[in-house]
Amino acid sequence: MKNIRIVFIGILLLFLVSSSATAVENNMSKLIVQGEGKTSAAPDRATVVLGVQTRDASAASAAAENARLMNETITALLAAGIAESEIQTSGYSLGTEPQDEPVTTEVTQKAPEFVASNTVTVILFNTTEVGRVLDTAVAAGSNSIQEVSFDLQNPGPQKDLALTLAIEDAKRKAEIAAKAAGVKLGRVLEISEGYGYLGEAYRSAAFDVASPILPGKMEITASVTMTYEIS
Repeated sequence: MKNIRIVFIGILLLFLVSSSATAVENNMSKLIVQGEGKTSAAPDRATVVLGVQTRDASAASAAAENARLMNETITALLAAGIAESEIQTSGYSLGTEPQDEPVTTEVTQKAPEFVASNTVTVILFNTTEVGRVLDTAVAAGSNSIQEVSFDLQNPGPQKDLALTLAIEDAKRKAEIAAKAAGVKLGRVLEISEGYGYLGEAYRSAAFDVASPILPGKMEITASVTMTYEIS
């Protein structure tokens, strides 16, 4: 019984100490500031989504023609120096085209038209080759360029730099705010961060490959929220 009483007293003391610490922290004066950091870098990876779409009254004919054109497209891409491992099928469908007019007893129903669609995603590690690859694909039979986007293979260093700039921005704001308010900055109690990317992405069902595709710059942003103790 005595041992149980000792354990109970110990738990009670631990609870009181924890409650006291929480109360002190809740009553602590704090300063919360936000900082932003931004950097940019030239992208070193491009993603191209292209495909072939064919139509025919026969499903088999639509699929066969689609396969022929896609095989020619892939063969041309391989001949242009694109590695097979960088070409991946990302979509395939075969179905009928929806009827434009509702079927009634007075209107003869049109024969369905079958549409076959095959899409591949191509990864390029030389962003200056995008225009040439698009020209090659279209010349070989591709008739649908759905997207061209740019990215960084390793955004880590740029993210670290943006985060460093964001923290420096938050510290600067905290020092200005503390000086203006006549208080003294103490220790940092909490830091939370977030990241964002801003780059060029081109999307079109009928891509104009005569226009040059410029990768531009990738913009990497970081934001932080810092909580300081003040006195």
